[in-house]
Amino acid sequence: MSGSNNAQFAFENALKLLKDNNLNEAIEQLNEILKIHPDHIESLDLLGAVYIKLNKPNDALSIINKSIDLTKDIKKYLEMKYKLLTFKGDSKNAFECLQLLHKKYPSINTAREISNHYLDLDDQEKADQAIQDFLESDKSYSELYKGIRHAKAGRNAEAEKAYKKILKKDKDNVDALRLLGLLATQSKKYLVAEKLFTRAIHLNPYFKLLWDNLAKCYRLQNKLTEAKKAFTNLLKLDPNNFEAIGASATMSIRLGQYKDGINLYKQLLKVNDNNPRVYLSMGHAYKTIGERTNSEDAYHKAIKQFPLCGEGYWSLANLKTYKFSNEEIKSMENSLKEEMHEVEKIQMLFALGKAYESKKDFTRSFSSYKEGNWLQRKTVNYNAQDNSNSVDKIIKFFDKNKEKLNFESGFKSNEPIFVLGLPRAGSTLLEQILASHSKIEGTQELGNIMTIGRRIRTSNNSEDYLNNLLNLDDKSLNSHGKSYIDETQWAREEQGFFIDKMPNNFPHIGLIKMILPNAKIIDARRNPMDGCFSCFKQYFAKGQHFTYDLDDIARYYKDYEKIMEFWNSYFPGSIHTVLYEDIIQDSENQVRKMIDFLDLDFEESCLNFYKSSRPVKTASSEQVRQPIYKSAMNYWKNFEGELSELVNHCLLYTSDAADDTPCVDLGGRRII
Repeated sequence: MSGSNNAQFAFENALKLLKDNNLNEAIEQLNEILKIHPDHIESLDLLGAVYIKLNKPNDALSIINKSIDLTKDIKKYLEMKYKLLTFKGDSKNAFECLQLLHKKYPSINTAREISNHYLDLDDQEKADQAIQDFLESDKSYSELYKGIRHAKAGRNAEAEKAYKKILKKDKDNVDALRLLGLLATQSKKYLVAEKLFTRAIHLNPYFKLLWDNLAKCYRLQNKLTEAKKAFTNLLKLDPNNFEAIGASATMSIRLGQYKDGINLYKQLLKVNDNNPRVYLSMGHAYKTIGERTNSEDAYHKAIKQFPLCGEGYWSLANLKTYKFSNEEIKSMENSLKEEMHEVEKIQMLFALGKAYESKKDFTRSFSSYKEGNWLQRKTVNYNAQDNSNSVDKIIKFFDKNKEKLNFESGFKSNEPIFVLGLPRAGSTLLEQILASHSKIEGTQELGNIMTIGRRIRTSNNSEDYLNNLLNLDDKSLNSHGKSYIDETQWAREEQGFFIDKMPNNFPHIGLIKMILPNAKIIDARRNPMDGCFSCFKQYFAKGQHFTYDLDDIARYYKDYEKIMEFWNSYFPGSIHTVLYEDIIQDSENQVRKMIDFLDLDFEESCLNFYKSSRPVKTASSEQVRQPIYKSAMNYWKNFEGELSELVNHCLLYTSDAADDTPCVDLGGRRII
């Protein structure tokens, strides 16, 4: 019997041993064959398969490498090697193997795998490029290539035609669906994009880039729950995706799931402990849930890792009750002598202003606040006259069209309680008091009313939504109101009364009354000198562009008073005004009036609001966790010499023109 026949006989015996599950005997038989015939490829293949079955990846890899050296067509061996290296967690060598496989045997599947690897490395640009490079190089994908070229050149309509042409021939083409989804996202056709990404995911649920695209599409629409789910699914495929972990943490925080968010931040820090940005975000989350010590610790770690971290110092200052040491003040002063990023410098100046203020060095405090405000004012696009014109336009429109507007057909829910007014006017205190009632849930500053206003405006690309209000029929009004209730559901845990504490809702009271006629509205007010100066001392993470100049603040306040006076006359008895000073000096009586306005029974817990453990996201989070105090009343007088600009404006608020005494009006009362 010839040697080849002997080898074949022995190989068949090895197959029989394998079939009978005698794996070790099969290995012995195969090794005997390979001693005599080292290039017997069938034996090598079978031996590799046995080692894989026995979970011996290193032995299997050794055999596969021999097969690669012996054969010309190595595609299946490279595929097996890639899977084994991936199984072992040897991502570096696995990626090199994948790149060789793609180079020798390019396919859309290997291109997608390479794309997935780049996503693992947080390099979305290369992830996208890997797909595009393949599509551009493979003639069978010429139509996709055409679409990509059109998209790159900004010819989106032509790109859309190319992708749709492909889908006519192959409705399940994952790449065409994804690329068409990206076009829809860019065009802000988010619902279309959602459907395309979702359909593609059903066809290939392991394509990581699809989950990334879908998650970001949801995030752009502020669909936080859906965005978090998509990021979570991406993390199941790619557990160490740094960007996805961070995005999921952010979604958790925005959804009020603070413990989940903190745990995800900790997971990020396990990947890379030297990350001041993550420590800052974690500090903000700890602050919101009242874990003061952990919050301070996180901020200190951010500063230790990045000594020029203005945000870290401002975050400590923004705790409002933090006392900076002399060493910390010196560090801030020295930092300002260094080359700093403008945003960090601005926040450092605000923090230093607070540090000097705490030490009653009001002159240096104001100087720091003034410089910080001036630098920030130069970065924002705000025009006080435009705001005044907008307020006048709203008043004129509602006054002129009172008989034409429909205030009866909106969604009849009485659940929303809008607490609005100027920032730093005591709205967080009111929210904390109300949310201590068993039937009222506090949420946060919700942007949904402005979102609905934007929808109404963009229905015909108008400059504003006012005239479009005249065209809203019963069904539309009801639908917008219901949308508000449905779209804020994520922010609350229960059905029932809830607070929307977006202060900037006050110009939109007319819209609110049209779509939610039974909603309650509470106007939070404060002595304008204290309120306006408190805004000037506050660095806002976003928005509130009017607060960085004393003249802008005073004019904004006057616009606010003007439109609130109009709304009170337009909707008599529908808006309850609460003065911060009255809450401080006559707490129980004022709280009872608020609860009575809401048609609820008084509860003692509302007076013990500071014992509540609910999360508080605003700058006053630490202040509302202590009993009512009077030290903030007339606090502006410590800076009186610097506030002539506010004083001069506020002289216009006198309620007695014949009285020459400087005064400011506070809901009909004069503060001398």
